[in-house]
Amino acid sequence: MLESNVNITKIGAKGMVRLPREYKNLCRAVKINKYQARKTLIDGFNFDSKKEGRRYLELKFMQHAGIISDLELQPVFLLQDKFQHHGKTYRAIKYIADFRYLKNGETIVEDVKGFETQVYKIKKKMLLKKYPDINFREIK
Repeated sequence: MLESNVNITKIGAKGMVRLPREYKNLCRAVKINKYQARKTLIDGFNFDSKKEGRRYLELKFMQHAGIISDLELQPVFLLQDKFQHHGKTYRAIKYIADFRYLKNGETIVEDVKGFETQVYKIKKKMLLKKYPDINFREIK
């Protein structure tokens, strides 16, 4: 599906890229959620928003161009193990990021956000505390 002659133009230091016009229409809206984000289907993957879908396409093209490698969708990070207290079992707390990839040997974790919930803010703090060596980026 990808052609080797796709022209990718860098925009800024964060590695954002400008997609060719013909690829922008690959984001097909599926459903709207309570934050007005439209569920989007691209390459058989469902994304929570068109913005997240567009970022996937950018990262996919960056990987094809050799700028990044090992692109992973929805990586799971364990923040706290499950445990029992007075006979009650508490589930593990996990953080599911949008993307993880390698750039120049460094692991980068990205989350595309339109709206920051309180749960997201707490889990982000827990993630940064438990995994201090990752480079975490919010794409707004």
